Amino acid sequence: MPFFLCWGFVIWLVASAVFRLTGNYFFILEKPLFMIAAFILAIPLIWIATIPIYSLKKIKGTERLLAAICIVLPGMLIDAVVLVVFDNTFPNLSADVDRYFSSWLLWAYSLILITGVTKASFERKNTIHS
Repeated sequence: MPFFLCWGFVIWLVASAVFRLTGNYFFILEKPLFMIAAFILAIPLIWIATIPIYSLKKIKGTERLLAAICIVLPGMLIDAVVLVVFDNTFPNLSADVDRYFSSWLLWAYSLILITGVTKASFERKNTIHS
């Protein structure tokens, strides 16, 4: 599982860099459609960043949930600190959008966890009904 911890850190680093550089285009209070787009865009991006990796690493069943937990863990731990110093970390974002940004983070981490749960439960259902 060390690979998935490192992968999670890479995902966190890339996402943080993207929002540090372009977050002001996604989180605009006057343009809620842009914020909604950020939430919707997370769905395929999370899928691309997780599902192929599970297949590549031949992760199946409940191991997927453990892999998903390892992916979210570095980012969640780091973001717990980053959000305290939000203004300094994301100077391109207004302090007024910190709650929307935090909500997006929870959304993204939840989506990653779902990638670990949904397939595992799907496989169990198929095994039971076979």
